[in-house]
Amino acid sequence: MVIALRLGLDTVTVTAVGLGAFIGHLWPVFFKFEGGKGVATAAGVLLGFQPALGGLVLLVWLGMAVVFRYSSLAALTASIAAPIIQFQGWSFSAMTVGVIVMSVLLIWRHEANIRKLLAGQESKLGQKAAPPSGP
Repeated sequence: MVIALRLGLDTVTVTAVGLGAFIGHLWPVFFKFEGGKGVATAAGVLLGFQPALGGLVLLVWLGMAVVFRYSSLAALTASIAAPIIQFQGWSFSAMTVGVIVMSVLLIWRHEANIRKLLAGQESKLGQKAAPPSGP
């Protein structure tokens, strides 16, 4: 993405490159489209789009992680904050759409974590995950 920016490619192309990297890490082909590192890749894409945007969103994540010690809550909060920060700091562009798409996909992919948070079953940072309950 940084190379696309350095080459002077248009905003739509740079956004497509960023989204491609993000989606490829959200659903990695080498792991049978399971798992992935969507939050970390989204942070990298945001830093590539606009370093200040990425830095501010990382600060939101860090603040939430330090205060509440839930990585998933920090990721969800940062996902919600990213488009808000984008709207406040920069003009509407293809990158704005890219930020919104990444945020919606991250929130959607965290559905199980949202359920655990609401049920009080989500493990905190530094805490071992509870064993799965089953029959």
